[in-house]
Amino acid sequence: MGGPELQWIDPAGVFWGALFGLIISLPIALFMSFWLSAVRNRAAVVFGAFVGGILAFLIILAWCGTLIYDTVLPGVSGGEVFFGSLLFAAAVELVFGIGFDLIIARANRRDYRRAATLAHE
Repeated sequence: MGGPELQWIDPAGVFWGALFGLIISLPIALFMSFWLSAVRNRAAVVFGAFVGGILAFLIILAWCGTLIYDTVLPGVSGGEVFFGSLLFAAAVELVFGIGFDLIIARANRRDYRRAATLAHE
């Protein structure tokens, strides 16, 4: 293996697999975020999902692709990276989307508490 390279697009198709996995996982993660949490601030959830998606994309490129090293991980193809990126990016986007909503909930407790007390009455 070579040294640090910072090469985005590789001949094995890791970049394209990770990119299309990210694009397809975003609507899935947004749907799951809205379904699993009591979302009050939709912009925070969308922003958190985008941040999580970009972070997951960069992690996949650094791990399997040529973002850090000049050769891809041995035995990796674009199709394998697509399905791995689809699942990994959806999970990270879900965590970041709900996490950003919970961070906003700490700042605006009144809005979230009001919805919870009405649901229990």
